[in-house]
Amino acid sequence: MKEHKTFNQQLAILRKRGMTVPKDGRPKRFLEQENYYNVINGYKDLFLKKDANNRPIVPEKYLDGTHFNELRDLFLFDRELRSLFLKYLLIFENSLKTTVAHTFTQEYPKKNAYLDIDNFVDDAPKKVLQQISILTKTIHDKVDKTGAVKHYIEEYGEVPLWVLVNFLTIGNIAHFYNILTDSMKNRIAKFYGNKYNKQYSGNNLRISSHDFESILKAVNLARNICAHDERLYNVNLRNIRLVNIASYYNIKNYDNKRLVVIILFLKVVLDKSYFKTFFSDFIKLCKRYEKQFQTVTFSKILSVMGMDLKELQNNL
Repeated sequence: MKEHKTFNQQLAILRKRGMTVPKDGRPKRFLEQENYYNVINGYKDLFLKKDANNRPIVPEKYLDGTHFNELRDLFLFDRELRSLFLKYLLIFENSLKTTVAHTFTQEYPKKNAYLDIDNFVDDAPKKVLQQISILTKTIHDKVDKTGAVKHYIEEYGEVPLWVLVNFLTIGNIAHFYNILTDSMKNRIAKFYGNKYNKQYSGNNLRISSHDFESILKAVNLARNICAHDERLYNVNLRNIRLVNIASYYNIKNYDNKRLVVIILFLKVVLDKSYFKTFFSDFIKLCKRYEKQFQTVTFSKILSVMGMDLKELQNNL
């Protein structure tokens, strides 16, 4: 078991490893509030000296000139980043639930149609049954509690999909989308493409069902990170299908595993006014923090986020 250390001992270790830590009590109070693990272990990687293989040297040493305030500010920047992204991811989540429920119900208007295996793809029965089971369990868990599910069961003998989606996670909705027939997937993807083209006159963006599956995968990962207060700025989304959308915006300097993916996807799926506010607030946030780092430049942080900020500003 790792030996417990007081805050003063933790700060002494940081100084021993080459970090400049003021002795005015502020670092200690900050760690008492935010937790050593969250701040230091969570955000130290950029500031550590690396070997020839880009791995932190052992024992750990900080880059010359590293100041405690830099890790603190990266921690705070990431917190504000999560808050900003979560706000607009939730806006899209609500739109997505509405669109999926409306499109499915329009095609299959019969009572409890979403519990019928015949209304989904016919080449993945196991996945379909898994999702139907989740929908059934969601109803079962809510039916005895005061609220919409109980009301609709008692009054109408069913829970419409447009009511049920409010109790599903965005992950549930993403899996639901994945088991829809190709025609249904295309209709939902086309809805967002058409909405985009109406708002941005003169544009002809086409969103395929494969593109939309990638959007849902990335958005689900980012939304969960934000909701669970995990690191967002250096998120690794794995390889996300982005080339079609990036090419449409003439974005060339991007990493399809990083946070830039979410920005490009939000441009596609959010209403124009929402994205304008989101992107403006994102730029303001970056400007506010860009001069807070000396040992590691802010451009390095943006690189970890997978983006060229100037290119984004010029093209989005």
